[in-house]
Amino acid sequence: MALASKESGRIHNKSGSDLSEMRDSYTNSKHVDLTQYPPEAALLHQLQLMQNDIDELRRYIQSNEIATEIDASNLPTSAPRTSGLLWSDRGTVKVS
Repeated sequence: MALASKESGRIHNKSGSDLSEMRDSYTNSKHVDLTQYPPEAALLHQLQLMQNDIDELRRYIQSNEIATEIDASNLPTSAPRTSGLLWSDRGTVKVS
């Protein structure tokens, strides 16, 4: 299954000193002040859950758990007529 297109866009377009100021605010934990407001606290909680998911995806990908080796030496060299089958296109393994 192929990776779907990215749905989200850029959140901001800050650069230079504006970006440094924003980064410094985060580094100094200014965002924690928002936890006293329930709606903002809920958003921060969801952001943390999303970060946890991203970290887990990175761990999974980096651990090679999804990587497998395939012996393509005995694959057909033309596209099979049945969908979902592997075949070799001049050494490149493809799926019909």
